[in-house]
Amino acid sequence: MITSRAWSFLTVGGERQYGGNTGYEDDPSQVYRYDNFVGNHKRVSTGDIVVIRSSDEVYGMARITGIEAGQGNKERQLCPTCGTSVIKVRKTIQPRWVCEKRHQFDNPVRKMVAVTTYAAFYGTTFQPAPTGLTSDRLAAAVIRPSDQMSIKEIDLARIEQWLQGDPGCYAFVKDFAASIDVDALSDATNDDPPHSVIEARRRVLREVNQRRGQAKFRKRLITRYGAVCQISGCTFPALIEAAHIRPYAETNDNGAHNGLLLRSDLHTLFDLDLLAIDPSNLTVKLHPDVRAAGYAAFDGIPLFLNGTSGPDLTALSDRWESFQPPHAPADASSQFGSVSAVIAD
Repeated sequence: MITSRAWSFLTVGGERQYGGNTGYEDDPSQVYRYDNFVGNHKRVSTGDIVVIRSSDEVYGMARITGIEAGQGNKERQLCPTCGTSVIKVRKTIQPRWVCEKRHQFDNPVRKMVAVTTYAAFYGTTFQPAPTGLTSDRLAAAVIRPSDQMSIKEIDLARIEQWLQGDPGCYAFVKDFAASIDVDALSDATNDDPPHSVIEARRRVLREVNQRRGQAKFRKRLITRYGAVCQISGCTFPALIEAAHIRPYAETNDNGAHNGLLLRSDLHTLFDLDLLAIDPSNLTVKLHPDVRAAGYAAFDGIPLFLNGTSGPDLTALSDRWESFQPPHAPADASSQFGSVSAVIAD
């Protein structure tokens, strides 16, 4: 399965600290250029979210729309003692240069080398950064900090609170949250920030994996609806699961009004927002890829209510909005891998 990543890009205008690479001319609002000597160059992909910065300023955010690879030559600067390119210029100390092995020297050795070049384009999606997003706050979001890396992976949830007031930048947060899949949870931080749609998404997916603490909740739903899947009509007890409409991690709500009884595969699709209940008529709606994967018979059928008033319509309306996010990718296979693989998991 493939999920989007989020990156911090240090521009040449910000004096990339990786002194061994002389860098490229960047237009921070349009394109970022790098090569195969830059750390993380293989991991950056089309669709990833990027935050463009200098050493002391955050310029903006964007989504990569395309990456072009090429061939070229580049001047590298090396330590004259050990030959490493991991060197750094010092502004106030002499000698001016020092390498990772602490060798000090006045001038590096210059050498032309062949490189694979990359240009990450994002100009059509670029949004200026809000004033609250400072370079220090961005630095605190780096997952694996390294002083010598121009491309650093970040946990977007750690800066989400400073993006919420900016519609253009916050749209990237919602897109990123929608793209997270079950296998991407290892990059999450332990200290979840409050009011984060990204962390809310991660918690939903943890529930998909764990399915624990459901016994009393499931019993309430069975009392209300009977031991039956409300969509498929399946009555095999081992396959019937209690699904929260509003995620329990956000609401701590285990009331029957906040639940549905669903067959295990339909529960997974519901939690991943690939299946929803239309609150206007209580009928089942499926993502096109789910219909194509063999579930078309369930699309449009009424939710089984067992003569009750059914679940809370406000909760269903909230989930309906998640099922139809305005910025979500159209193809579920790009979000979660193949539908059949998701169900099998």
